[in-house]
Amino acid sequence: MTDEKKISFPLGTLILEFIGSVLMALGFAKQFAGIDLIPAISQYDASGWLLIGIGFLLTLPFVFFILAKVRERAEQKLVK
Repeated sequence: MTDEKKISFPLGTLILEFIGSVLMALGFAKQFAGIDLIPAISQYDASGWLLIGIGFLLTLPFVFFILAKVRERAEQKLVK
């Protein structure tokens, strides 16, 4: 049997992932479905693309964390 350790995710990274995913969902709803869920005072023509972009940037730390863990495990398997 293999003794695989579970990956524990940092809470801050998970929070950023959640907020980024919500912002991307709001951006996609605004841009492609015409659904405006943000207040009227903060809406403008390109607010959908802006929310998608900010959401994407907020999800990047989670992606980099996953890639670092994958690289770390691959290096551990090569050493064995």
